[in-house]
Amino acid sequence: MSVPPQASESSPSSSYAQGLALVGFGGFVLSFDIPLIRLSESAFWTVLLVRGALTCLAAVLIWRIDRSLFPSSRKLIAGRAGLIVTGIYSLAAATFVFSVFNTSAGNVVFILAFNPMFSALLSWRMVGERPSTATLLAIPATLFGVLLIIGAGFETGNWMGDLAALAAAFLIALAITLARRSRTDMRYAAALGAFLPALIAAPFVAVEGIHSEAIGWLALNGAVIIPIALICLALGPMFVPAPIVSMAYLVETVLAPVWVWMVFSERPTDLALVGGIVVVGTLVVHSLVELGRARRSRRPRIAVASRHV
Repeated sequence: MSVPPQASESSPSSSYAQGLALVGFGGFVLSFDIPLIRLSESAFWTVLLVRGALTCLAAVLIWRIDRSLFPSSRKLIAGRAGLIVTGIYSLAAATFVFSVFNTSAGNVVFILAFNPMFSALLSWRMVGERPSTATLLAIPATLFGVLLIIGAGFETGNWMGDLAALAAAFLIALAITLARRSRTDMRYAAALGAFLPALIAAPFVAVEGIHSEAIGWLALNGAVIIPIALICLALGPMFVPAPIVSMAYLVETVLAPVWVWMVFSERPTDLALVGGIVVVGTLVVHSLVELGRARRSRRPRIAVASRHV
């Protein structure tokens, strides 16, 4: 689990590839989050407590193993900046779970796909990483798609869940951007952020009891799926820009509705589906354009380096 902080300085191309692999894998694993919550058939406070407590515990155990193998490994929380980022992830975790309970799975992940655009704007404002022309063009298109989804939510009464998903997307983008700006390894911040929602849920569960029809799915989600996904995604800003990390959520956007559709036969409304297609289609085109631009910009540097060999 330990990655030398200087890796990104010594080998930029390999570090970039490593970052892409980490966030891509994290996005894939995260796509099982909503299906597992639905499979557990658990109450809201039960999900917050069990999912959050197990996620936090798993992160601490992974950190302890990391520390035993690498005594000079990083702190669990990286100072004041790490505490702020962890707090933001706490708010994101709470709003995300609320959205899962108050709108369709498709709406949640489609709206979360606006995350990269939030990250691009925040990175421009806070880190000085100016968005490319492709990104600036993609922002209004994805915003239009998100507005279509929220509009569908007003028709079905799911608008509160849709707005909660939008808040979660913004908070995740903010946390990723702050981690990127600090240039500090905050791989455990997102997983630790699940602790505060669990703490808030504890009194309610103490009064109402644990309500879950299949708590094993919830335990698998909290103890294995979420820690692995969040640690991979939280490590990403060490290697790649915040908008690229946010693009990993596109993997969840594509796959999570597929799993939910296959298991629960839950189909988004026509308007929400159109909005989702607009968001996903725009981000796919944007990703391809950005990938081509990155390859073209690296080619001259590779050519210059080869002349000096």
